[in-house]
Amino acid sequence: METVNFVEKFIIYIEDHLRECIDYDRVLEGMGVEPKSFITIFTSLAGMTPYEYQTRRRMSEIAHELHAGHLRLIDIVKYYGYRDIDSFKRAYFNAFGISPYETERQFDTLDLQERISFEVVPVDRPKYPSRSAYMDSFRLIGFVRRFSVDDYRSGMKYDFLAYLEENDMLNELLRYNDGAVKGIILHERYVDGGMELTVGVSSTLAGPFEETYTESSEFVIFESMGSPPEVSEDIYRYIFRRWRFKEEKDLNCNFSMEVLKSRNDFVSGDAKVQVWQALYQDL
Repeated sequence: METVNFVEKFIIYIEDHLRECIDYDRVLEGMGVEPKSFITIFTSLAGMTPYEYQTRRRMSEIAHELHAGHLRLIDIVKYYGYRDIDSFKRAYFNAFGISPYETERQFDTLDLQERISFEVVPVDRPKYPSRSAYMDSFRLIGFVRRFSVDDYRSGMKYDFLAYLEENDMLNELLRYNDGAVKGIILHERYVDGGMELTVGVSSTLAGPFEETYTESSEFVIFESMGSPPEVSEDIYRYIFRRWRFKEEKDLNCNFSMEVLKSRNDFVSGDAKVQVWQALYQDL
């Protein structure tokens, strides 16, 4: 346990010096630790060397900065110590396979590195309970909006949901919810180079709504309670930053599906939120 504690302290040191060129041998010797042995231990626990960890964490923080959009690219380049924009672009492409300018559109697909912690938790208590289920394609009816990929932001689906809630359209939709999945469904997918957003229900009934069909897929279903925009964002963060690395699953990100269940309204803080994460199937 003492070794794990020291590794965690060294991770804190790296986090405090992410922007710097760390001389690991010198720092460890100054801490009274034999560098070669420690780096071997660190690598076995973290799955990467201290240098690799620092590089991945720095790039992940930069990706968050670019996604937030509060700083200009030149300011980020200077802050993180790159000598010019071109060298930064090359490093960023090597890390993520995209240019910095593509970050906002592809942020949810990036292989980001969270800060490592060795806090001991029961292995059978994941952050979000989940279950696996295969679901054949089913008919989805509801209200549809279409956007260009460049204009679309994930928060727009909850703005649309709130608008429908305010105008009492969700209760009307639920009258047609006789399909296999119960609840309001938020369905996003890429179609013809654009983004199609459907807020609807699973139904076999004819009604005054647009219709589409979901993909047949193996899903992992994650569930929690709370405000849908906040809960769904946190679940996706958990899936992409932790769960998929532990489970080594091949995620299908061509579409997304969230199912909301509530006794009151669907934008409140006590809604049940399910994220249905599709998986690619092994052939």
